Amino acid sequence: MQTIIKQKLIRTQIKVVKQAKWNQSNLQDPAKLKQYRTCLCNKLIGKEAQQDIEEEWTHIKKTIIESANEVIQTQNTFNRNEWWDESCKLIMTQKNDEARGKYLQVKTRTSREIYETKRTEAKRVCGGGERERDWINNKIKPTEEASNKNEI
Repeated sequence: MQTIIKQKLIRTQIKVVKQAKWNQSNLQDPAKLKQYRTCLCNKLIGKEAQQDIEEEWTHIKKTIIESANEVIQTQNTFNRNEWWDESCKLIMTQKNDEARGKYLQVKTRTSREIYETKRTEAKRVCGGGERERDWINNKIKPTEEASNKNEI
């Protein structure tokens, strides 16, 4: 029984770390690739060898990343949920952080009712797919209008 309780207490939420994606078109361009190699070579030649292997590795890694940032650059990331805006974010933080946290600390009838009203409000504002549906329809509408004009 105690091991089950201990296992539940140990669980934590792992945050996802976004890594930068290098611009692949620049990587495939021979001129950019040559420029990257010369930049990397120039930076590595200028530094003398370190006694500690950890310091050496840190320097090499830092040099590679700096050179890649200068020459190759990163790809632009796109937002999958463009319909998710500040109002959704605000209402979800109110629901999750404030109301749910209070309900979990003090399990009273009023804190439960507050949490449930915040949850229904969050569903009304962000959930139910209505916002997402409207966003998709607005994205599709110009394409449909253009295809309708071409048919006529």
